[in-house]
Amino acid sequence: MNNTVRPGWVRADRTVRPGWVKDSALLAAVTMGIWATWCSAILLIGGRLPLLELQVVKGDILAFLLMLFIGEPIFITLAYWTTMLILLPITLLTAGRARNRS
Repeated sequence: MNNTVRPGWVRADRTVRPGWVKDSALLAAVTMGIWATWCSAILLIGGRLPLLELQVVKGDILAFLLMLFIGEPIFITLAYWTTMLILLPITLLTAGRARNRS
């Protein structure tokens, strides 16, 4: 296998991304995980859901299971795509600048 790269081409595995872009994606992922877990716990014991402002008067096992297996994957997927829509253009702009400096 030939590992040479044509001049001006960037290999996918050697793309340089700024650390703050990776940190922003990691922060968004951790935040969404904590938020989804918090919503599940509130559905189990009762209370007000964060950001959604829905009041759960009494904890319900069925609501907890629905949130755990249906709600959380949907919310995390939506948050993932929202994060990618925000970070992808930023990553492409910064990768272009890094490539031009080389």
